Amino acid sequence: MARHAEFDRDDVIHQATSVFWERGYARTSVGDLVDATGLQPGSLYAAFGNKKGLFLEVIDQYNRGFVGRIRALREQPGRSIDKLEALLQQVVEDMAEGTADGNAHRGCLTVNALLEMSAHDDDIAARLQGHNARLRKAFAWLVKDAQSEGDVHDMRDANELASFVLNNLWGMRVMCKSRPDRASLDAIVEGVLNGLRRDAA
Repeated sequence: MARHAEFDRDDVIHQATSVFWERGYARTSVGDLVDATGLQPGSLYAAFGNKKGLFLEVIDQYNRGFVGRIRALREQPGRSIDKLEALLQQVVEDMAEGTADGNAHRGCLTVNALLEMSAHDDDIAARLQGHNARLRKAFAWLVKDAQSEGDVHDMRDANELASFVLNNLWGMRVMCKSRPDRASLDAIVEGVLNGLRRDAA
């Protein structure tokens, strides 16, 4: 039996992420992935099964990174409402950087996959729904922390407020494909924070 060359799985997933993010799932061919990763088709199929298998791992890694950022924020000192603001502002900064270097059209990989594939592939749809649930839960952790600190309405369910934050985040991610100005994105962040704050007018 032929032996497949060893490779760094995380590096292959990283290279594949760039291709799927730039081209989308449907427009990405196995040849594109072979060119980007340096793997031979046989090695790619042996490691990931098929294109969809690799895409699912790309989505997994991408979303683990964002949830990890929220977990890391919770461990830092400071008030949780400020951590939420910092997280949303970092998203805005990422978008502004994408606009400056010409990559704003790529948008968010998860949002792109939701729009392109959720109605056409049950496996991808289920995986994305699972990641969205975990991301909503991670935001709910921060919201609950902020509620316990007295900065966010405690008469409203933390999960509902987390959905409010996440829905606005997705909206900003979609907007970034049209290269919005920074003031428009900052206004959305301020609106989200005002919707959470106990003392907002």
